[in-house]
Amino acid sequence: MKEYSFSEQFTLISLDGIDCLHPSVFKNAVFRGISASRLIQRLMDKTAPEHQEEFMTLFRSELSKIRQMKKKAVKELEAEVTAPLKAAGVLEIVPDLLGCDINYYTSGVELNAYRCDGEIHLKITEWLRSEILEEGPVSDDCFFFLWLLRETGCIHNIFSTEEQSVVTARILELTADNPLYLAVWSEEFHSNLENTVETFLKTKKKMFSNPYLEGVNLMFPFLDRRQAIFIDYVILGTNVAERRLAMLTFLTEKGHYVDEVKRGSETLLKIDNTYYRVFPGTMLCSRIPIQGSYLIPVYK
Repeated sequence: MKEYSFSEQFTLISLDGIDCLHPSVFKNAVFRGISASRLIQRLMDKTAPEHQEEFMTLFRSELSKIRQMKKKAVKELEAEVTAPLKAAGVLEIVPDLLGCDINYYTSGVELNAYRCDGEIHLKITEWLRSEILEEGPVSDDCFFFLWLLRETGCIHNIFSTEEQSVVTARILELTADNPLYLAVWSEEFHSNLENTVETFLKTKKKMFSNPYLEGVNLMFPFLDRRQAIFIDYVILGTNVAERRLAMLTFLTEKGHYVDEVKRGSETLLKIDNTYYRVFPGTMLCSRIPIQGSYLIPVYK
């Protein structure tokens, strides 16, 4: 497998599942993160991290410019960073899973999203998890990657609630022993617009918390990456396995990679690079009950 640069790895992880057609506050934040990842890569290539004062002077100067990125710059960056990854076949445009929801596919709204190659996605996330969750040294790449994940709201896609407690403790240890890490961890690159979003401010008060709360929809809309999806079909007289098979067939026909994954006594659906539980349910439409099932995002 080809080795991808620090910035390319972050681009692949942060763009996975992101709407590629429509702008949003969250999407802009992700591309600021991608711009920051390129900055970090340049600085690490030409400025040794042990030269902390020089590193932070350049870092803060360039970060202030990233905060001011305009829509045009974001759009240009998107074209620049995605083109080579798409050409290499590790980033593709696929129908957005949200488009499978009854409220979207019945309205004819086109929704597409980026999807990272599953093998590469697993390799990168497992590297991060093994370095920060297990005893042993943590590399500069891992630390900076975690900072970028925090600033773009992507940290929740990789670590569960319990794991985030471990990550927090490790970060406290790292920043206590390394002045450069402490300085970087104190920096932010959010725009003034994002800072005025009330839900964002609430999120920042406790960045390492699980916003999904085991089945509850994301409470912070602009950080929204995974959502509960309702797919309609007749569930009367069917068992759990039959409902899961119907869901799998429907999603596969819509262009998604779907696998059944055993986890203890339950079976999850891995859809593209995200895990979901399937719950039967009923939705009212003009007071008419519609049978179907909900896909609720969970962590592996």
